[in-house]
Amino acid sequence: MRGFQLAVSLVTIAALGGCPGGTDSVATRVALVAALEEYTAAARTVDPDRIAPFYAADAVLFEPGIPPIHTRDSIRAFIASFPGVVVEAATATPDTIELYGKTAYLWGSYFERLGFPGQPVSAQSGLFVMQWTLGEDGRWQIRRLYRIPLATQLDSVPAP
Repeated sequence: MRGFQLAVSLVTIAALGGCPGGTDSVATRVALVAALEEYTAAARTVDPDRIAPFYAADAVLFEPGIPPIHTRDSIRAFIASFPGVVVEAATATPDTIELYGKTAYLWGSYFERLGFPGQPVSAQSGLFVMQWTLGEDGRWQIRRLYRIPLATQLDSVPAP
């Protein structure tokens, strides 16, 4: 399945080739989609020490219903506050990528199916906007992440 997702991502990147960016914009888009896939894989683990490095030191996470979470360390602590969560499925699909030098914006959609201890499995889907910045070490890191849930449903939603 991963090969299929990568093929779909590469087709998406080719389709987005006309977006703003420099001469290496296709290679940059490939790197950003790869970083998003790596981040999503890390998020499935609910391991704060694996997820936190994807965020810039001054990152901000915007989750509905709670105040913004500022800094990589605070995001790590927030993720650590969910012990025992099991992620059955999590996907993030970029729809639009815009490049402005060392800053990139990814707009897309997400789906997640997860279970909290003592609660029924739930599914959620929605939209996201991510601002990524290119660090001095050449790695793309998340500077801002906005998640906008569109639907919350119980066990009736099948995994993608």
